[in-house]
Amino acid sequence: MGKLNIGMQIYTLRDEISRGYDEVFKQIADIGYKSVEMTYNPGDGEEVGRLLKKHGLIATGAHIGVEAVENDIETVVKFMDNIGADYIIIPWIADDVISTLEKTVETAKRFEAAAKKVAALNNGMELGFHNHTIEFARKFDGKTVMDIFFEEAPTLKFQVDAGWACAAGVDVIEALTKLGPRLRCIHIKDVDENNAPTEIGSGKADMKSVIETAAKLGVEWGIVEQDSCVNYKPFESVKISYDYIRTIN
Repeated sequence: MGKLNIGMQIYTLRDEISRGYDEVFKQIADIGYKSVEMTYNPGDGEEVGRLLKKHGLIATGAHIGVEAVENDIETVVKFMDNIGADYIIIPWIADDVISTLEKTVETAKRFEAAAKKVAALNNGMELGFHNHTIEFARKFDGKTVMDIFFEEAPTLKFQVDAGWACAAGVDVIEALTKLGPRLRCIHIKDVDENNAPTEIGSGKADMKSVIETAAKLGVEWGIVEQDSCVNYKPFESVKISYDYIRTIN
């Protein structure tokens, strides 16, 4: 069985970015991370691309709102080209667009149209969706929001956030397996008893099984994301997570 390559979602270190990408990327690489997943700052693309190369990192993708894909795809493509990545991930959706079955289906069809728009570029880029707890917890006629997205948006790919899926109380392994070949990468996240993000290995998620399952499914990248670092300073936190992952991956 293969192993996952381990990257870092830069949002985790958003409070450190004021020190500059150069210093942040250096510390990420020094810990041992192999990649970053970017947030969307179009004007930073060239600098990010240059500094990633300097520190021996790659970008696996970027979290970009669906509105940017719909309304300004040229700028999105330029940013992705600059950072050298081809996986565009919708990071979040508002509650009101999945508040009913009808709205959820409508949102799924919107995502499908955006995914087809990206696919039609024929440049290797793909569009995916990143879940939070609600997309696994909310059901209509026995189907979760994620089920509906899966069925109604066949071109859409997925980035499962294992921590938020765990917080929703679903069988994370079953969720990963169902998505199968449409699963492009996973977010390695742990949550504590209050379902708050915590360092990998200190929460309730069975991260070893998550990583093993993802690797078995052919997923290449596991991306560490911790939405808030409460117990330790951010760089200490992500090092603790990385060191633990090394023991199970």
